[in-house]
Amino acid sequence: MHKEIQYADAELGWLDDLVDTTRYPLDDPDSTVWTALVDQCRSEIAEHGCLTLRDFLRPQARRKAGAEIADLARGVPIRYESRTVYSRPGLEAELALDDPRRLTFRRGTGHITRDMIGPHTVAHRLYASPKFKAFVKDCVGAERIFEYADPLAGLIATVVPPGNELSWHYDTNEYVVTLMTQQPDAGGLFCYVPNLRRPGDENIDGLGAVLADPEHPSIRKVDLRPGDLQIFLGRYSLHKVGEVTGTTDRHVAVLSYADRPGVIGPVDRTRAVYGRVTEAHLVAEQSKLESNDGLML
Repeated sequence: MHKEIQYADAELGWLDDLVDTTRYPLDDPDSTVWTALVDQCRSEIAEHGCLTLRDFLRPQARRKAGAEIADLARGVPIRYESRTVYSRPGLEAELALDDPRRLTFRRGTGHITRDMIGPHTVAHRLYASPKFKAFVKDCVGAERIFEYADPLAGLIATVVPPGNELSWHYDTNEYVVTLMTQQPDAGGLFCYVPNLRRPGDENIDGLGAVLADPEHPSIRKVDLRPGDLQIFLGRYSLHKVGEVTGTTDRHVAVLSYADRPGVIGPVDRTRAVYGRVTEAHLVAEQSKLESNDGLML
């Protein structure tokens, strides 16, 4: 066990003090246990579009992660607003009035952005670790994955206070890794519709059907606990966090990766989600990068 203070390191990234390596042998990718685990993970993602690994963090790391995110959450403003699934006002204005992509839903959330999450934190160390990236890469069947170049997104934490929810949306990247750090007293279930859209097909009719029916049979629900890790195909699967009840906020760290380096979110979506943009977003916007799968970013 490494007792000294550790920092996020994309070259080394020791995790044996954070991850239950007996159940999840990230330090031994050549073992039969690793192979069996990855095979199981791939199977669940292929079948369900979502994978949950219970108690991924060691108890001490789970408590540390919870305390770190909770401390940062105290200074984060909660934004109460109505949002569409895509959060792309610049593009949605051109759609037909009855297009479901123009429907808005109320949400109340706060975002702890990457520039606020220190390199010594559990979430940042996990995000940058090459061992963790190798595990995620194998689980999703990618050749290689990269951290976001986006100075705000990539590594964030969402805060959903009681009486609020994180409304239906898609993610800009193919898959997202989440780590539950604080569970609410009740509610706050993760809800998703696996593979509702696919490359080249937004499936607008399917989207409209789900948005019109809160109890649509294709909606699946997952109750996460602190220390649980989730890998989810968020670009293709519509998802939300249901209403949180009780007196405790819901906190989840979100670790996003891309299939290429240099990915930065579009200005309009970044401003809609985080309430601000950086110089990097403005510069990237000038290059007019487009998605490579024919879907709205």
